[in-house]
Amino acid sequence: MRFFPPKDQVVFKSDLSAEEVLKRLQNNVEAQKTFGFRINTSYSTPYIGKIVGNTFSIRRVISYRNSFLPVIKGEVTSAMSGSRIKVTMQPDAAVKVFMIIWLAGVTFGCIAILTTLFTEEADFFILIPFFMLAMGLALFHFPFKIEANRSRKDFLEMLEAKIESR
Repeated sequence: MRFFPPKDQVVFKSDLSAEEVLKRLQNNVEAQKTFGFRINTSYSTPYIGKIVGNTFSIRRVISYRNSFLPVIKGEVTSAMSGSRIKVTMQPDAAVKVFMIIWLAGVTFGCIAILTTLFTEEADFFILIPFFMLAMGLALFHFPFKIEANRSRKDFLEMLEAKIESR
C-alpha cells in the first residue's frame, strides 16, 4: 500500500473456479439502489456495485459515513488450479481530487511560513499549518486502510482465497 494517495493492490488465489468466484461475488454484490447520500438504504448483501463479465467495481455497504471507503475494482481470471483475483482498492476519484487540492493549499501555507521564519520571530501558532498537513495525511490514509483491511478479510473468507501477492 502506498501512502499518498492511498491505494492497495492485492492478488488473491482461490481453489474455486473463476465461474464459482464470480457466482459468489454476484451473491454478495447488489446494484446500488439510489443515487444520493442516504445512509439508511438497506441492502441484503455486504457489497454494492456491478459485475460485468469477469470484472467488478464494488464498495462495502456501511451504516455510517466514510468518504474514504475504498472503491474496489477487480478482475477474475482462471489459473492452473482455481482462479486469481486481482483487486485494486482506492478512494473515490472526487475524494482524491478534493484531498490533493486541500493538501496542496496547506503545503503552500507551510512553505510560506517557512520563508517567514528567517525574517520574523517564531510563534507557537506558526505550527498550525504543519499540524493541519499531518492531520490531513493521517485522515486520508488511516480510515482508508481500516476499510481496505476489512474488505480484504471479507474477500479471503467469501472466496476461500489466500493472498498471492501485495
